Amino acid sequence: MSGTEDGQKHSQLPPPPSAPPAPDVETGAPPPAAPGAGSGMGVSAIVRRWRRDDLIRKGSLVLRGLALLFSLLAFIIMASNEHGDWKDFDRYEEFRYLLAISILATLYTGVQALRHIHQISTGQELVKLQTSALIDFAGDQVTFLDNV
Repeated sequence: MSGTEDGQKHSQLPPPPSAPPAPDVETGAPPPAAPGAGSGMGVSAIVRRWRRDDLIRKGSLVLRGLALLFSLLAFIIMASNEHGDWKDFDRYEEFRYLLAISILATLYTGVQALRHIHQISTGQELVKLQTSALIDFAGDQVTFLDNV
């Protein structure tokens, strides 16, 4: 083999792969991706996330509003029960318990709906997000278990 043939063979080989960039030494964060690399990080991804979060907030408010409507309807129907004689449910302790639970469920759902309306209209939380999630979970569980 001559020196020119050997040089031509080396020039036809692809360049060696470059090592991936190292993470940031101080924070341990990965290096930023090159623009257009398809990493899903960009203005369009941020806008999609904002839209999704906004849809979730509005959907949550709609569901809280429906829960308020149904719990208020249940309270009104139970409170307006006037049949008389042995059908008068006011004499039964169980009915009074159900009526009290429907009042509490209506008040709880109303407060939660007002909290959601305040958060959507002002953009500020009344309580921290973790506390709010804990209150939502506990209140929903208690309200659900009492209605079963």
